Amino acid sequence: MQLHYRGAAYEPVNNAVEGLEGEIIGKYRGVPVRQHQFRNLPAQAVDLRLTYRGAQVK
Repeated sequence: MQLHYRGAAYEPVNNAVEGLEGEIIGKYRGVPVRQHQFRNLPAQAVDLRLTYRGAQVK
């Protein structure tokens, strides 16, 4: 599927992250709140060629 934003076309990136429910760390409005633990977190892409209103930002 190809998406468009302000005239620029891009492909969506689906990074599925596997998560496990951890221990109960508290309650909020009577419902137990759990600490989530994630495995195999993908590295975030770093793009140093940034543009703000047509000007290159270093």
